[in-house]
Amino acid sequence: MAKLANGLAINTSMEDGKKIMDAVREEMGAVTCFQIDDGLYEQLTVNTYLKMFAKLSTTSTENLAEIEKKYGVSEIRKKKIKYLNNTQKRLVSLARMDLQAKEICLLSEPFQGIDKAGFQACLTGVENLAHKARIIVFSAYLDELHNLNIPVYSYDSETQKLELVTKDEPKLSIKIDGKIVWLAPDEIEYIESIAGKVRIVGKEIYESNLTLRELEDKLPYFYRCHRSYLVNIARIKELVTYGKNSYGVVLEDRTEIPVSRTKVKELKELLKSTV
Repeated sequence: MAKLANGLAINTSMEDGKKIMDAVREEMGAVTCFQIDDGLYEQLTVNTYLKMFAKLSTTSTENLAEIEKKYGVSEIRKKKIKYLNNTQKRLVSLARMDLQAKEICLLSEPFQGIDKAGFQACLTGVENLAHKARIIVFSAYLDELHNLNIPVYSYDSETQKLELVTKDEPKLSIKIDGKIVWLAPDEIEYIESIAGKVRIVGKEIYESNLTLRELEDKLPYFYRCHRSYLVNIARIKELVTYGKNSYGVVLEDRTEIPVSRTKVKELKELLKSTV
């Protein structure tokens, strides 16, 4: 994938991202924005909605079919927006921003609330927009931003400074007490969900705003050995049997984590492949 020349990404909380967006809009008039809570005219069809913005921005409606194809909404052009899924609505918003033809486009959490299947479509949509305008993308999730192949900066709300984050050092970003904390996967021993709270356990213990499923998707070298546990495969020292249909793993620090009976066979094969 070619390096995108136009734009940068900022890893920050949603609250701080909105504050920065507001500051940019005050400073520069020639911007168009997308925020996760933006509303759409849901009673309109996709084509009618986009045609309205094409006329408002003096973009020729003759190019509308090309824009619809570019953002993958051609097949739903006659569908009312209220019947679209999250991914489709996101693509319509990106197409609208393209039609508005501003010099700078601000996007806050463009990938939030979409599934894996829709992520690539939205990623392509954001990249298409970046080839036309300068984009600034805000997200609390560092790994999402690195997929864009544009410079990524972390924002420190206390110092109000940006610091470049290299892609060679992928880290998990989690929001704790209004701040963003970055953890490398090898800093994490295991993750547990107890009484509705998700805790990330390493040298320190953090409560995460992400679910176990979300963390499982973000951490490929972790294994869901139990409905309430994700374990760092590299930290597993041995697989033990406590009794009939009762199993667990022992980590390097001697912590014991339960393993579901249905996961034992798969885990044995996985541990063999990592030796």
